[in-house]
Amino acid sequence: MRSPNLASEMTGSDERVALWFKHHPIPGWAGKSAFDLVSERKSDRVIAYLRSIQSGVYS
Repeated sequence: MRSPNLASEMTGSDERVALWFKHHPIPGWAGKSAFDLVSERKSDRVIAYLRSIQSGVYS
């Protein structure tokens, strides 16, 4: 499953995903958002975070 689809399923809408992607800091990454991590070529970290939440692990 692609991460945008996973994020859409978790948030309920594409609009909420866009807001989350750009503005919500991911725990453990010094206040960086998914956008920041992807910009740094660390998209695998974002996918791992989304999958951990989907599995019930909350950071």
